[in-house]
Amino acid sequence: MWLTVSEYLDKINKDSVKYFDFNDRILQITPDIIPLNFSLLFNNENPVKLEIGFGNGDSLIRLALRYPGFNFFGIDRKMDRVRTALSKLNKRERIPNLIIARLGTDYIEQIFSPSSFAEIIMNFPDPWPKKRHNKNRTVSTDFLPQLHRMLDTDGCFRFASDHPEYSLEVSDLLSGSDLFSNCYDTPYLHSVENRIETQFEKHKKREGWDIYYMKYRKK
Repeated sequence: MWLTVSEYLDKINKDSVKYFDFNDRILQITPDIIPLNFSLLFNNENPVKLEIGFGNGDSLIRLALRYPGFNFFGIDRKMDRVRTALSKLNKRERIPNLIIARLGTDYIEQIFSPSSFAEIIMNFPDPWPKKRHNKNRTVSTDFLPQLHRMLDTDGCFRFASDHPEYSLEVSDLLSGSDLFSNCYDTPYLHSVENRIETQFEKHKKREGWDIYYMKYRKK
């Protein structure tokens, strides 16, 4: 990578700086606090769940409210999504078990300690459908060891997508890996009971799209 982790954090924080001064719902990640200590950030020892790419934040907020015994840490690299999520959070009382940050998946090996998360969630990541852009997909052969490293013992990775080709690629990667075991009896499901759905997910279902749900446990 062409930037150090310090340069990367400085770069993304410059676009977000006006939000840090008056909003305790978003974390400013700086070089002096990495790797992140979630016990200090949340002031408790509860297990932490990470959502990579929280979109408008709606489903992440509902997850945190439904499961107060878990801490939720959400990251998204797009500033417009961060602003949307913050606007939702600012309209309600502070949710003590939820923190968001502007962050992509670059440098996560330096930002997150091993075994940080009880669960890692990815809902509808960009499928980069054009073949020449496939290399930009987040879930890849190189990404699986990072997932494994970040998950705690018996931690789970949840993945959902409406894109058939990308979903099948991820399914093949996970099922063929010796780092994870499938929590379902089939490679994926098209329905998950009691799931908190994203707005995008509801929209796609109304249009008749199949959704591919996967859950894999760290070996």
